[in-house]
Amino acid sequence: MRSLFFFILIFISIGVAAAEIKLPPLHHPVGVKLAQGMEPPEAFVLGRQSELICDTCHGVSDLEKIPLEEVDSSVEDFLLQGPYDSLTTFCYLCHEKQGMERFNVHLMFDQGGRLDEQRCLYCHQESPEPEQVTDRSQLKFRLPLENLCLGCHLKTPHLNTLAHQVEPSEEIREAMKKAEEKHQIILPLDSRKRVTCVTCHTPHEQGVIDSDRAGGKQVADHPVNEGIGYRDDPWGGVYLEDKKVRLAGLQQTLDKTIELPAYRRIEKEILLRLPAKDGSLCQACHQFQE
Repeated sequence: MRSLFFFILIFISIGVAAAEIKLPPLHHPVGVKLAQGMEPPEAFVLGRQSELICDTCHGVSDLEKIPLEEVDSSVEDFLLQGPYDSLTTFCYLCHEKQGMERFNVHLMFDQGGRLDEQRCLYCHQESPEPEQVTDRSQLKFRLPLENLCLGCHLKTPHLNTLAHQVEPSEEIREAMKKAEEKHQIILPLDSRKRVTCVTCHTPHEQGVIDSDRAGGKQVADHPVNEGIGYRDDPWGGVYLEDKKVRLAGLQQTLDKTIELPAYRRIEKEILLRLPAKDGSLCQACHQFQE
């Protein structure tokens, strides 16, 4: 996978000098020469043989002489000319962003607007012809449906993920069937008849499957490469107040400070079978009393 973190190694020890310095996890290699054509910013100094050294990236004097446990990575110049809003912002000073961005398999059309069938093969054993598929049994996947998304995504990418990965009750299954008929969509279950990622999310960019077909209908009001969009919301204060007591208990149990991110309301959605921001997706399975 073409990812910046492909180049960030777990542990690097190069040569006699580097062998004396144990570098921390997620550290860039040192003691290596730059690739041909790579030009670092002028302030980024190199070693005598044009190799990467500590001072190439760090502005802390004699950093290599400071015990690892005493290094203060919060100082502004820990990363040269910092601070930076993210680690990758710093990395892109040398690496080309376009070539190092994480590969997004859901971007399925090439620059000419044609379907890139090679991308289908990340999930399918063979590239299917969408218009010829009439039943999911015709599809052959590389992994069981419940495991397919875990190659790129976390098992718990959002709240209540695990709570949903169960076999729905007869009542909920009936509600799902009615929602499928009402909205002309599909809400597929995994091989063990449980709710899974693709029950709610569609993995295909809009247009891969004809939008007139149930498998092609989706929410697509934001670019796939940008993902979901949020906006600040005054409800944020209520959200934090509601979590305050439980959060305090958790912090006491773990003996660790935990900060919740600010609440933001969903504004733009992508790759969903029904809208989530107005509750339509939830109501495909659940009934709520007013």
